[in-house]
Amino acid sequence: MAADDAAHAQADKQQQEAQNQIVAWLEQGMGLHRNGQIQAARQIYQQILALQPGHADTLHLFGVTAHQLGEYANAIEFIQRSLQANPRNFYALNNLGSALRESGQPEQALACFQQACKLKPGYAEAHSNIGNVYKDMGQQEEAISAYKRASSLNPSLAEPWNNLALIYQKRKDIDQAILCAERAAALQPNHAEIHNSLGNIYKDAGQIAQAISSYQRAVALDPEHGNALHFIHVLSGQASAQAPVSYVSKVFDDYAERFDQHLQEVLEYQIPVIIGRELRQLRVADTKAWRILDLGCGTGLVAKELAPLAASLVGVDLSEKMLAKAQARQLYHRLIKADLLSMTQQEASASYEVVTAADVFVYLGQLDKIITEVSRLLVTDGVFAFSVEAADAGLASIPGGVGYTLRNSGRYAHELNYLDKLASEHGFASLQCLPQTIRMENLQAIPGYLLIWRKR
Repeated sequence: MAADDAAHAQADKQQQEAQNQIVAWLEQGMGLHRNGQIQAARQIYQQILALQPGHADTLHLFGVTAHQLGEYANAIEFIQRSLQANPRNFYALNNLGSALRESGQPEQALACFQQACKLKPGYAEAHSNIGNVYKDMGQQEEAISAYKRASSLNPSLAEPWNNLALIYQKRKDIDQAILCAERAAALQPNHAEIHNSLGNIYKDAGQIAQAISSYQRAVALDPEHGNALHFIHVLSGQASAQAPVSYVSKVFDDYAERFDQHLQEVLEYQIPVIIGRELRQLRVADTKAWRILDLGCGTGLVAKELAPLAASLVGVDLSEKMLAKAQARQLYHRLIKADLLSMTQQEASASYEVVTAADVFVYLGQLDKIITEVSRLLVTDGVFAFSVEAADAGLASIPGGVGYTLRNSGRYAHELNYLDKLASEHGFASLQCLPQTIRMENLQAIPGYLLIWRKR
């Protein structure tokens, strides 16, 4: 019996030491996590889980690190495991909802946020997240109700005010949008994205000085903020030669889920269809399948039209989420995430019969460098098909070149004489210059051109 007692005592001691070690590691990991040292915190959490695989708090926190690193499947798995051990952890339910929302599972996310609110009725952050899901789903009234509930529960929380501002901006209720955005900025003055949102709303209201000031504040907080940098240039008349890469990639990452439907049904965007029609007519005289490069391929709308004509089809785009949509079409032989210039510079000379750029040059002002590369990539008699928004003839020169302007929309428009000059300088003959409505914007037709050049 004495031996058994000693063994039990030793086991109890070892178990207590293990628990003490877990407590110490957990405090260390949480400290690292709070300081933004996510990978270091994760290593500590892994040590705990190696010692005690079912430790609920650590499973939850490890899942949070996975979410922060964009590993949504891992985040969901680990937080769900933590909830199996402690199903009433409303913080874990809220974090699980966030991971589900990010992974494109809005209904499941909504259920998690609602359950968190049942467990803790005053949980403002979860109510705000309910608003986020409704906003994602286009259910604006439900989103507004959730955001107002969140802000009433916690008046110091900036996020619901900012999101209310975005909804009112979308509804063209600019006065309400400004009130909400200013409230958000006052609550969280060091948040770059909130100042950027306020700048966007001031811009829509025509309050240019206030918009520039808000954008400048955003850039002071985040020097790489693409949208704020771009619209400082737009509104101050200091047009750059192209839109910042970070601006373009974020625009289209945010746009990817609704891109095809919005472009075709709301903006009445037909350029890919017209490119397909014109190139099929050229195809009559050339029976060989083409090697095609689709610049700024987006979700693959051009590929839908040209795949039957292609021996190979290569797409390049800045937006990872747009490329995922393009990949799902299974029409491209190669898809590359890169800016156009760096990608084309890596391709072999005379490696394509056709290059396309549909609604791409609206994000580039100065086209000399990219057209140099397109000329190099095309075989003799190869075809370049692209669209531009039309600038008024005789525009004054702007810094960076003659023949293009940067509009308040943030998009570039080009003069025909500038394009004709580029064609001549880079060995192209113009086959077609078709006036087109590029898109509808606020019920107004945006004029432009579809150009088809042949490499001499």
